[in-house]
Amino acid sequence: MLRRFGLALAVGLSILIPVTAAQPGVAASGTSVASRSASPWRPAAGAAFNNPVGSPAERANLMHRLGLAIRHTHKGQTIRIATYSFDRKDIANLLIKAHHRGVHVQMVVNDNWTSRATTHLRHVLGHNPHKKHFVVICQGSCRGGPGNLHMKVFAFTKTGAASDVLMTGSTNPTNRAVNLQWNDLFTEIGNKDLFSTFVGVFNQLKLDKKVTPRWVEYNGTGMDATFYRKSAQQRSSVRSQPAMKAPAPEDDPVNQRLKRVRCQAVKGAGIKGHTVVRIMMYAWQNDRGKYLADRVAAMQRHGCDVKAVLSRSGAGVRKILAAAHIPMRSADWQYNDEGGVNFYSHLKVLAINGTYARKPTHSIWTGSENWSRMSFRNDEMILHIASTKTYRQYIAQFNHLWKSETHPMDVHPTTKPPR
Repeated sequence: MLRRFGLALAVGLSILIPVTAAQPGVAASGTSVASRSASPWRPAAGAAFNNPVGSPAERANLMHRLGLAIRHTHKGQTIRIATYSFDRKDIANLLIKAHHRGVHVQMVVNDNWTSRATTHLRHVLGHNPHKKHFVVICQGSCRGGPGNLHMKVFAFTKTGAASDVLMTGSTNPTNRAVNLQWNDLFTEIGNKDLFSTFVGVFNQLKLDKKVTPRWVEYNGTGMDATFYRKSAQQRSSVRSQPAMKAPAPEDDPVNQRLKRVRCQAVKGAGIKGHTVVRIMMYAWQNDRGKYLADRVAAMQRHGCDVKAVLSRSGAGVRKILAAAHIPMRSADWQYNDEGGVNFYSHLKVLAINGTYARKPTHSIWTGSENWSRMSFRNDEMILHIASTKTYRQYIAQFNHLWKSETHPMDVHPTTKPPR
């Protein structure tokens, strides 16, 4: 199937360059099964979620999936990981074992915090991005300037019987992600064009140098992806350090998505003639958060059925949504004396069932992007999946959080979430 690939910055450099769910258990570090010449095992495609207050298997669900994919990667194949943070010793050990059996293990990680697991893995793999195995710790964002490497992508040329496997979502391979956060991981298999798009972006990330263009889009049938660091660098009038200029609201890709929603649902989608919008968002904040909240509030007033599960949201955002009578619940738990929380939803999901771009859709957007200005300074990935099956997976998670793992917005519990 032919796919269309575009660049969203008007710069002449073309990059044919590449992403992607729930099985209980903990990522094992035992004997490798990748030595089998032909394994019938395949990773499960689609969405998966963890539960930080569930059983050990439910908490580690996403790491288990990642661990299985690493264990089933054969000699000569390549594992590429781009992540904001990393401290899982079990995953590090599996990557080292993969390296010793001839797998090309490559990782780029943000410099916000360098864990012992990262340091050990870097010692084993080295840090030369021109070799077949390495760990690169980016200084700021990997593709130029201040900000962060914030995407969470795990890509396998082949694992088990599956090729071009891409996993992405809100989860980092950390103990915090397992034990204190609700996260997701979506697995896409066999999408060669999407995979190659990520590989091209990864090959930029690993060099930790400014690149142009920095906003890359992949467009395919039923799926598209955006990789960006959108903000352009400019000189600050106050000091010589480079400042970041965010796009105008009309150029904001999230705002553009929301503008394509029509609240009168066309035949084949929506509920009782209304488009359904469900949002699970961490760190919906600041001026960008407010103009996106204005857009969501307008959708509610025009007849959309909107609900939101929020964590670490801004007061201004909540005020705008409340004024539009949008039902909201908080997934923040165990508040401390400084106003911080220990348990929270880390999901960054927009779900639409209704009219989008004048057509019926059951769509999900997920990935690493928070609805805040900071995202424009980061290396992010956002995946759009137009699929009724995928939509139902995410709506089931929304409904679970809404009914069982959240509380009213004006409550600040000092306890853990209920089990």
